[in-house]
Amino acid sequence: MFGLNAIRRTLGIVALAAGKVPSFNEKFKIQDRIRGPFPEGPCFWMHGASLGECKMLLSLAKILRAELPDLPPILITTQKAEVCAYLEPLASKEGVLVSIAPLDTQSAIRNFMDAVKPVMLVLAENELWPGYLAAMREHSIRPSVALVSGRFYRCIDTHEFRSIGFVSMQTGADLTRFVAAGDYSVAAKTIIGGDWKLLSWAKSGSEVESPKDFCVDTAFLSFHKEEWKPLLEMLELAVKANESIVLAPRFEEELPKFRAGLEQAGISTVEWPEVKPGAVSLVTVYGKLTEVLQTSKSSVIGGSFSRSLGVHDFWESLKLGVATCIGPFSRGQQASVEALLREGAIAQIKTAAEYSSRSVPDVKRVYCFLAHEREKVVSSYNAFVNFIQTTLETDNSESKNDSESKNNMDASV
Repeated sequence: MFGLNAIRRTLGIVALAAGKVPSFNEKFKIQDRIRGPFPEGPCFWMHGASLGECKMLLSLAKILRAELPDLPPILITTQKAEVCAYLEPLASKEGVLVSIAPLDTQSAIRNFMDAVKPVMLVLAENELWPGYLAAMREHSIRPSVALVSGRFYRCIDTHEFRSIGFVSMQTGADLTRFVAAGDYSVAAKTIIGGDWKLLSWAKSGSEVESPKDFCVDTAFLSFHKEEWKPLLEMLELAVKANESIVLAPRFEEELPKFRAGLEQAGISTVEWPEVKPGAVSLVTVYGKLTEVLQTSKSSVIGGSFSRSLGVHDFWESLKLGVATCIGPFSRGQQASVEALLREGAIAQIKTAAEYSSRSVPDVKRVYCFLAHEREKVVSSYNAFVNFIQTTLETDNSESKNDSESKNNMDASV
């Protein structure tokens, strides 16, 4: 534990130095992540890493506000400035706050906690920052951290896991690894709850249906520059078949590389929302994937054509009834992908040359698979709500008793 604190102090010193470089500070908001300003609390704090997790948290926040209207203001934080910029207008419509997350350094977290005064912390997927956990342990009467839609492989230090009171993991394998890593010191309620990117859909009662009106034959979504070689090979096959194609890079800054590569390959491009047979429509604006999928017949999910990356969100495509394919790698989602492949709800392209002969999953198989996922997600969400209510009621009751004891002591004196 001493070693970890020393590392965090060192990181704090490095961050302060980096924050003095204008270009670096502008891109990563170092000064904002150390000093704020952070929203004034008390707040119900949620934290996610990137856009997919934060969109899930926003849908969760919307549901919680409707079902638990007495909750304090909900705050969503993320490390990425571009995700903050995307979320803010959407969140403001729902009465939800958005802020850049504090660095996991002692001074930054102290500044954040003093301002926000979080009554609870909800972490998405695998954002188990030790400083966040330690701060909540010191701040709260009882474990008041929840890990939802959890994914877990390994962790350097599990000392602060005792601050976690509720755990909903995506798969049984994730849950087994989490409990084993905690060396049985985790006193939290644990449950296998599926991927909460499905939560809004699961609670809506909507069913999976194939798109009836589509103008896009294939959408290539969330691709990285590291996947360029297999991506180009698939795009060339799609163009040869005169398909209407959409390409959305994972990062906006990689768009020029993709555009230049397509030009060099002699492939014509347009910009979304324009779509043309035999051309690639490039998505140039952040956060358009749902819009693209709503008009797509099939999709190929990026992050899965390089061993070093992690496959990106395929649930959005599946729940919209789009025939969904991934590449040969499924880092970060192996258990879910294996189950989807086993049930025929998703298809796999093992080499780019297989693109033209890829199978198309039957929407009925997708429907059956997601029906089972819906049960897990809704059940785990209900357990999560019970955890919130129990935790906040207990904290309020114990705080009231402490206050009454102090008043009685003052009166006797």
